[in-house]
Amino acid sequence: MPDQIVILETMPSARDFYELYWNKKPFVVRGAISQDEISGYITPEELAGLSMEEVPRSRFIKTAGEHQDWSCGYGPFAEEDFATAGDKDWSLLIQNVEQFHPETAKLLRHFNFSPRWLLDDIMVSYSEEGGSVGPHLDTYHVFLTQGQGKRRWKISRTELKEEICIQGMDFKVLVDGFEGDEIEVSCGDVLYIPPRFGHEGVTTESALTFSVGILGPKLSELFSGYGQYLSEFEDMDKRYVAQGLGSDSAGFSISTSAVDHLRDSLTEQLNAKGFTQWLVEFFTESSHEDFGEYSERDDLLSADALEASLKEGAGLIKPEYVKFAITESSSGRFYLGFDTQSFAIDESLLSVIQLFMKEDMVSVESYPALLDHPATQEFLLELYNHQALEFT
Repeated sequence: MPDQIVILETMPSARDFYELYWNKKPFVVRGAISQDEISGYITPEELAGLSMEEVPRSRFIKTAGEHQDWSCGYGPFAEEDFATAGDKDWSLLIQNVEQFHPETAKLLRHFNFSPRWLLDDIMVSYSEEGGSVGPHLDTYHVFLTQGQGKRRWKISRTELKEEICIQGMDFKVLVDGFEGDEIEVSCGDVLYIPPRFGHEGVTTESALTFSVGILGPKLSELFSGYGQYLSEFEDMDKRYVAQGLGSDSAGFSISTSAVDHLRDSLTEQLNAKGFTQWLVEFFTESSHEDFGEYSERDDLLSADALEASLKEGAGLIKPEYVKFAITESSSGRFYLGFDTQSFAIDESLLSVIQLFMKEDMVSVESYPALLDHPATQEFLLELYNHQALEFT
């Protein structure tokens, strides 16, 4: 039998994380996040208020009685929904809280050892005693940070090969549950669960749970996304003209050589120079339909105003809820993605971008070369005016 859930005293290093745990086994870090920091995250009252708005995606799950009695409702909700909910067996869940509550987004800093370019969102749940979403599995990675209260988790010892769920429910619950180990978490504990590991959390004391989801795309999403990108460039979106066909492709027959040629045509585009640049755009698209638009500020800052502010000692910072993705192409150029856009940058900009990706304040004092190159100032102005950077 595999070892029980690994309990760590500190967050793993990036090396240990990928070698020992990533896609392999769950772990718990006791007291990974300080209670002082958690006290600045969204509160149950604020979460309830958020669920009454139109834009956030919210769910209200009741799990009293037998499975057939469980229910799931979708927001926006009203005050009476909470007034009549009772004090047991329910959970409120809201997606993309990092976009609505910037202080909660600071939680993401603790997971820089993970691929944040695959971040989906921070889902926050508030649950009363007995609150649960039942035994289930996810096809993505999740870090569960416990805020207030306590929860008891059961986690499978290996990934589940099959997902057979109860029919007729609005959310997925495994028919037969799973074999696993149990562990209780309290404020500040972090639990990592790899994809397809069964898990079930039950609240034992009114609880807030912050779920950081690391979600990779489906291959179909990659193909359709890249196809849409190609359609925007006439020189890349070439029509198939059936070059080289012979008599074996007459009538309704597609010859093996035609199949090979079509496959080679697709491969050629995957090897095109635009593919790398598109990737950083694709991975910075928001999972929420109301975000992810490359929009300018209402009040644009001028180059002179930016320079004056920085000379006066102001600093710039990348908020945690802003997703960057950076990669190096085969030609040695670097591409930075932000909000479905991409920028080709050289090494003179790379160092300052790396500072922003640490999500610390960058100023003339911390980076004296900040105002030395006009190209750097132009790039900072572009990012600021499109809300990727903020003044502190």
